[in-house]
Amino acid sequence: MKNKHLEHIEDNILAGKQGAVDAVKFLTSKENKVSVKYDGAPAIVYGVNPENNRFFVGTKSVFNKVKVKINYTHDDIDRNHRAVPEVATILHTCFDTLPKNDGVYQGDFIGYAGSDNHTPNTITYKFDDRIDSMIMATHTKYIGNTIKDMSAQFHYRATNDDNVHFIDTNANVGKRNLKLDLLTTLARTIIPFVKFPHDDDIAQLKVSINKYIRSGRSLDADQLAKDTGYSKNLFHLYNMIIEIKELIMEGITTTENVQCLHDSMPYEHEGYVMSNDYGTFKLVKRQQFSYANFQKCDS
Repeated sequence: MKNKHLEHIEDNILAGKQGAVDAVKFLTSKENKVSVKYDGAPAIVYGVNPENNRFFVGTKSVFNKVKVKINYTHDDIDRNHRAVPEVATILHTCFDTLPKNDGVYQGDFIGYAGSDNHTPNTITYKFDDRIDSMIMATHTKYIGNTIKDMSAQFHYRATNDDNVHFIDTNANVGKRNLKLDLLTTLARTIIPFVKFPHDDDIAQLKVSINKYIRSGRSLDADQLAKDTGYSKNLFHLYNMIIEIKELIMEGITTTENVQCLHDSMPYEHEGYVMSNDYGTFKLVKRQQFSYANFQKCDS
């Protein structure tokens, strides 16, 4: 599994009854690994290719199935990424700066050296002091003998060196809100009475939900049922999973001391990545962060 696109945990219920059961089990697990989902850009994949022992940098296009873009030299970067000069410039800096350790890693570019605040994407990150090295939020290590067949190990913690400040992405789930037990019991009760979508309809349902979020509308179960033709119980369950998820997020504490801002106002982290025996999913307050991100993309 590559860390190219993680699902929102609430979207797991769209995969059917078992997906809904697994979503509840995921959210009730007490044995979790959690890391902060930093709003960096672009995602950087880097390391030593085990197939040829050469250091490389790239974006997620390293994992493309057809046109693979792995950059072993500055010329490779110019050739593969000349259409997006800003990304090419970042990759050139990463090529010269990132440690050339064995292994393949993935992280998010946060900023260049010499400032105490950086806005790589939607969120501005303000540190206590100026950081005089490039800043990365590396969170994933890949295991395998070929790039094509590598699998992701989430929640990786990189070690700082003189050239790179690696943000500590570690986080912990604190004491669970008592309301969680009530909501998860109710969710289990509702699942047998939900008509889940056909496989062919899942993609369109996700589009419909994202349209609501993009426009800043609440995910009203009655209206979604009218718009999609599925029963409102499906969307009541969907909203219940969101509420459970956000209660868990309220109890998460982070390790790195960094202030998040949006439009110069205090803001929360983009979200978190959580793993346990039932999978790895992203926990994001979509009607807050995803809406803000959509607005930036649309502007």
